Amino acid sequence: MSSPRFAPEFVERIMALRPALRRQAAFLIGKRTQIGSPDDFLQDTIITALKGADRFADDNMSGWLMAILHGHVRNARRRVHVRTSVPLSPAGTADGDADMIEVPVAATQELKLDVDDALAALRTLPAADQEIIWLARIEELSHEEIAARLGLPLGTLHARLSRATARLRAAYEAEPDAAKTIACASRRRAA
Repeated sequence: MSSPRFAPEFVERIMALRPALRRQAAFLIGKRTQIGSPDDFLQDTIITALKGADRFADDNMSGWLMAILHGHVRNARRRVHVRTSVPLSPAGTADGDADMIEVPVAATQELKLDVDDALAALRTLPAADQEIIWLARIEELSHEEIAARLGLPLGTLHARLSRATARLRAAYEAEPDAAKTIACASRRRAA
């Protein structure tokens, strides 16, 4: 037997409030578009309302939905502002060195795991590839600055950076045992 809350009238009342909810979401977000779009929050609000339909206790549907919307926006703001740092050590240095760089990342477990996986994949590459990727992606030097630092022609740098990036991508996407194989093959080619 279906819940009386999923009666067509209940769903129609929610759907009738969509334009007001979307306007309120746009107002709450303002210029903080990094937290999401009004349509995202509208969808999240409707889904939460339908999942929690049995908790709707009074006739103030608009107030109930607005409270749900405010909760979603407030939580999104918190997630954006909560930051943590991941320590990164430059290529060729030990993890315990004093020259470590703190890179801020959003405080989600998945992103921390992705950063760890990317660093593990980077460590499987030859030192020359690690250095080029480090200078380009972490220190964000221009190609001209990297070429001057490494004493390479610009065209050679572009080719090496492209190959190093492809190797990093392959190592990142590979299974852990496959990453070791890629690292050994890369080192043999570099030697």
